[in-house]
Amino acid sequence: MPFNTRAAFKLTLAVAAAISAQTLHAAEGPERLWSCNLTPTGEWDCEVNNTLMQQTDTVAEPAPVQTQPPAAASRRQTTDTADTSSTPAAQSIDSTAPVATEIISTAISTPPTTINWPPPPANPQTPPTAVPSVVSTAPQTEWDCVASGDSWDCNQPTSQQATSAARAMPVSGQVSARANTGKPEWNCAASDGEWACKEVPGSTPAAAAVAGSSIQPVTPASAAALDWYAYAPGEAPGACYGRYIEPEFTFLDDDRPLDQQPVYVNALTSSTEIGGVTQMEGGIQVQRGGRLITSTRGEYDQNTSTARLFGQVRYREQGLLLLGDQADSNMLSGDTRFSNAQYVLHQEHMRGQAQQITRYGDRRIRLDEGAITYCEPGSNAWQIAAGSIELNPETGRGVARNATLDIAGIPILYTPYMSFPIDDRRQSGFLYPSISYSVSDGVDLSIPYYFNLAANFDDTLTLRHIGERGLLLENEFRYMDRWSHNSLNTAWLGSDSRYEDDRWLLGFEHIGTPLDNLHSRIDFTRVSDDDYFEDLGTGLEVQRDDHLDQLFELRYLQPGWNLTLRTQGYQTIGGTTPYEKVPQLLLNGYQNNLAGVFNLNYQAEYTRFERDLDSVYAPAGTAAATIGDRVHVRPRISAAFENTWGYLRPAATLWHSEYDLENDKDAARNGSRSISAGIFSMDSGLVLERPFQLADGNYTQTLEPRLLLLHADVDADEQNDIPAFDSSQLSFTYYNLFNETGWSGNDRVADTQQATIGLSSAVYSEQGIEKLRLGAAQAYYFADREYAGRPGDLRNGSTESASNLATLANWNFTRNLRLTHNGEIERDTYELLEHNYKLSYLPDNKRLLYVSYRDNIEKDPNGNQQLDMAFRWPLNHSWTGYGRWQQDLENNENLETLLGVEYASCCWKVRLTGRSWVVDPDTAGNAEEFETDNGIFLQFVLRGLGAFGQGEGREFLEDITGYNEDENGAF
Repeated sequence: MPFNTRAAFKLTLAVAAAISAQTLHAAEGPERLWSCNLTPTGEWDCEVNNTLMQQTDTVAEPAPVQTQPPAAASRRQTTDTADTSSTPAAQSIDSTAPVATEIISTAISTPPTTINWPPPPANPQTPPTAVPSVVSTAPQTEWDCVASGDSWDCNQPTSQQATSAARAMPVSGQVSARANTGKPEWNCAASDGEWACKEVPGSTPAAAAVAGSSIQPVTPASAAALDWYAYAPGEAPGACYGRYIEPEFTFLDDDRPLDQQPVYVNALTSSTEIGGVTQMEGGIQVQRGGRLITSTRGEYDQNTSTARLFGQVRYREQGLLLLGDQADSNMLSGDTRFSNAQYVLHQEHMRGQAQQITRYGDRRIRLDEGAITYCEPGSNAWQIAAGSIELNPETGRGVARNATLDIAGIPILYTPYMSFPIDDRRQSGFLYPSISYSVSDGVDLSIPYYFNLAANFDDTLTLRHIGERGLLLENEFRYMDRWSHNSLNTAWLGSDSRYEDDRWLLGFEHIGTPLDNLHSRIDFTRVSDDDYFEDLGTGLEVQRDDHLDQLFELRYLQPGWNLTLRTQGYQTIGGTTPYEKVPQLLLNGYQNNLAGVFNLNYQAEYTRFERDLDSVYAPAGTAAATIGDRVHVRPRISAAFENTWGYLRPAATLWHSEYDLENDKDAARNGSRSISAGIFSMDSGLVLERPFQLADGNYTQTLEPRLLLLHADVDADEQNDIPAFDSSQLSFTYYNLFNETGWSGNDRVADTQQATIGLSSAVYSEQGIEKLRLGAAQAYYFADREYAGRPGDLRNGSTESASNLATLANWNFTRNLRLTHNGEIERDTYELLEHNYKLSYLPDNKRLLYVSYRDNIEKDPNGNQQLDMAFRWPLNHSWTGYGRWQQDLENNENLETLLGVEYASCCWKVRLTGRSWVVDPDTAGNAEEFETDNGIFLQFVLRGLGAFGQGEGREFLEDITGYNEDENGAF
């Protein structure tokens, strides 16, 4: 009952008369004769439906029986809008006017004849606590009848007895003898001048309030009663067969405080004792602002300002539904108590039940002897049961005392006190632990605790015990202000039992905007040793590559140009140490539509390159010890002439790099060097189309010849002495043959005079979707490459007159099934030197299948021949299997085998994964030297609570699909 009202909720006899006038017409339709609203001042504002009143008069007899003088009706109409907060006004009503009887007698033309009412008993006896359905002091004869077997059990209370009984009705909820008898009752309504009756069971709406009664655990209501509706067959997006749908409800917009908002009341019939208890029957609706409560019966005590509703009690506000057998409400404080109740929070997918639910005026909800769960109605696969649970929407927190976590009805965890979140707001407390097992480390248990320190910073400390190593402390501190986001990650393991030394990790990330148009970035990661990630792994959000970034960057952005200052170092834990940029200053800019035709792009850069030559990963040889400074400039002017049938794109580029080199191991490499190149290119192509038809529709085929004319004149001083600081040769592919320089970075450009010819053909559906593309390209050289090779050449050049053929194939069988291929064919023998295939099928987020094969052994004796297969596939609505198999075919070594199964219901999941994987492959290719590890991982996911256990071995699916179904709530 959502009231926190200032004015007393008073229904006097006049208001009861107005509401009871709707009795007969309620059975015919939703229109009502009277509509009354309680204003903030405590007054009733009533309106009469004149049209419906005229229809009633038409049905009535021309000369209805009058049981009171006409003046009484006039007097009653005057009091309908009287100030009901005043006691004298209420007592000014004519207490002798038989209000309800008069209305019924004027609304029915002839007495009903379908029921033969029994004669009155010889010695009528009135039950001492019976409450009459009509309060009247008029000298009239009334009957109170209930069905008893095949006969009627009737009594005739006198007016005085009826009035006394009504006044003796206690506020505590004592009910009439008739309600307590549990005998069948008759429910009758007028229809075309006759009575339509049906027998209904007797009820005890207030029985739960009797002192000392014991309330049994409530049986879940029907799904529809809790706003739960099933999906149509085949439409369920996850493991849930249904979802909560909140019905449309007109919320009254009112900016005033709740206690100043009007209360709107509707009921079919009512009877009121002046200054005492008001009884309401049928279709009761009480609404204030965005809160609505309905029931079949109700009573209100004016003296104590308390209301009681019973019989199918429903309370609604946005996102909340409460059901109960009975509701007791204090109109002044707004506190409402529901007995034998259930509730639903729609958006949170949460529901629960309790012997008693109290909805306080400050929005708190308290459950006594209750439980909460995120499971669908009818299922209690897991729940939190407690002696008392308090949910506070203001703090976003729930508190349970004497609580147990029940799984399948079995208590598995008890706690005298538990605090848990009920929304997404940050709260201090334990997060959900994870546990895993592997042969090398034993049991790995992590227990994180979250500190909500302030609105703009927090901290998460994780205690992680690794059975074979010791206690590892991991910590993540996050800080945010108006111009930056920052996170500091640290980890410490003192005296690793297996490593026999201390292990640690340090990571820091920063993204900010200290000034307008000025952007800052820091990405710094460092670990104690090279094997840290391999041995320990981490749940922290840090980089885990072979080269750990230590990057500091400032960027200043302006329309048409930007300036970047960067310093970038590395900690190498695998591979070869790269060059570090300490620092780099880079200017990029553009200017379009010069002279209405040309576009200008330019780049200018200064970089200092250094390398950790003392690392065990430092490359061998004296040339690799070269460090130094580089200045690079690259202006480029271009134009574009394009049409639907083709294009022509000429361009001219000046490419220049200047070096100041140092080499302590080879003095001959010290000093200044430079590379200059003038690059001229003409890229052109045609798009020829033809329509054709297949059995499944209309298609368009294109034929797209492409020609690139490229001239790069390179002037290089002592080219072998210039290091490749940040450059690498592009791989041999269809599109790389059309690249201007053939290299990444700013240290190399191939000296070439060439024509690259390519031909591709595509098929498009009527909707413009590319279904198939096939292509091949080859470069023809008119001069030797003396300084740097093009894609497919040696790194330092080539004298071949033509390149091999680069092939391309993409086939979209359907929107979800795709085959891709790229390869290299020897130009003379047409032998396939390298081929890469990938077949992928991804119809939705629940299904995944791909097979990938790579083979370049014919091209490079040290190359790879590998097969990679993975799948995720639902076995039925609840069970899903997933797995991965990676095999080194050349060395006959299994790189990874993973197989798992997942069971999902609407509110929980369990995953069991077995995995065997290579930890340290032998770089020499000796399969016997491959080091492997094995593990079994068990993970539980409880909807609304989180994951218990570890999902390792399954992350590759998220890497491929980019989708985390747990975070997205796909149950």
